[in-house]
Amino acid sequence: MKLTEAINFRHSTRRFTDRPVEQDVIKKIVQLAQRAPSWVNSQPWQVYCAMGDSLAQIKTAYHKEELAGNHGHPDLAVMSRDDWSPETQENMKKWRHGIVHHFETFDEAHDQMTTASNTLYNSPVILYITIPLASPDWSIFDAGAFAENIMLVATDQGLNSIPTYNSVRFPEILHRLLNVPEDERFIVGISLGYEDKSKINSYRSERRPLGEILHFCDLKITQD
Repeated sequence: MKLTEAINFRHSTRRFTDRPVEQDVIKKIVQLAQRAPSWVNSQPWQVYCAMGDSLAQIKTAYHKEELAGNHGHPDLAVMSRDDWSPETQENMKKWRHGIVHHFETFDEAHDQMTTASNTLYNSPVILYITIPLASPDWSIFDAGAFAENIMLVATDQGLNSIPTYNSVRFPEILHRLLNVPEDERFIVGISLGYEDKSKINSYRSERRPLGEILHFCDLKITQD
């Protein structure tokens, strides 16, 4: 698959089949993703692959937290949607309205999205990416580049993916069940697997017009 094809084909999959993902495929994906750039070649990322019993335990523990009414406290701070810029809030509204219109009713859309979120998208694999607590903000950028490589390589390998805040809401559970050292913080979890042919996966969000985000700054020097 060409790079442009992988970029255009990749999308956030919100329901996966139960088909397992081979460990050799996961190894290939992560090894290729390591070609991502990083500040002063720090390569700050670690990857913890949750699958099988470990992932089942995470899902069970998360469900207990949800039943208790706990919303989570990820290592990366979140922000209320009301505090974002008007332009960004407009993008969020378009996405929400698009999801609702994709289904027959608001209730159907809400139920589908809630079920997907609460089951961690039924994915057979989640790759948890961490960086050291003792690292600059640049390491977050590096982890993002590494994560994008993972998703593009996964697409090339015939897999689907979704990066989620939802998967890292309860870091204390992840530290315990995945045996992750306390001096690492969770950046994101990437669900991997094979896409279920359900309606929730057929939605595609639009992207902003290029003219709204690309700004050519060709300043001419004038002489007095």
